[in-house]
Amino acid sequence: MKTLLIDTTTKDLIVAIVTDDGVIDLSEHDVGTRHSERLCGAVAELLAKANLTFDRIDAYACSVGPGSFTGIRIGVSTTKGYFVACPKPLIAVNNLQAIACSVANGNKQCAFIDAGNGYYYANYADGVAPCLVPYDFAETHPNVPLCALASQYMDGLCAIVRNKFAAKQFDDDLVPVYIRRSQTEDNLAKKQTAENGANNG
Repeated sequence: MKTLLIDTTTKDLIVAIVTDDGVIDLSEHDVGTRHSERLCGAVAELLAKANLTFDRIDAYACSVGPGSFTGIRIGVSTTKGYFVACPKPLIAVNNLQAIACSVANGNKQCAFIDAGNGYYYANYADGVAPCLVPYDFAETHPNVPLCALASQYMDGLCAIVRNKFAAKQFDDDLVPVYIRRSQTEDNLAKKQTAENGANNG
């Protein structure tokens, strides 16, 4: 099994080939907002390093969030582009699940990801849908793992890829996980509310 894994949902750029018993990793830490500049070049470097071509890849795996809105879109659209050019099975990876099953986090079923603006993306109990919780919520859940960078839960990403590939649990599409509206959508909603208020007044 040789699966191309891409994660652009945090400031890290994760680009790796996941195999049955290892990983060929060419990830870059803290690239900021330069994912679109670095991603395709990093994939080309990775394939050269692994002595692979796209036709020898068995599947494409991509983190679909939650995380950076722009980052999610970059990773998903690039992976879909590779799929169109050279069709392979798709594997969508949820970041909260990757954090939860990370060996470093004791294989917990809960996780937080910093969403900024005073909130975390959270999956903090079995059967509870991912949601937004305020920073102070984490103070009452000190044992829940918190991650800000994809490199912190790389083992969880790889574990999910291996498990889904082995079970042939492939996805028909890579559907982004957006738990809240983007900043642009929030600003637009505020503008519309203000305009409606002015018109009603």
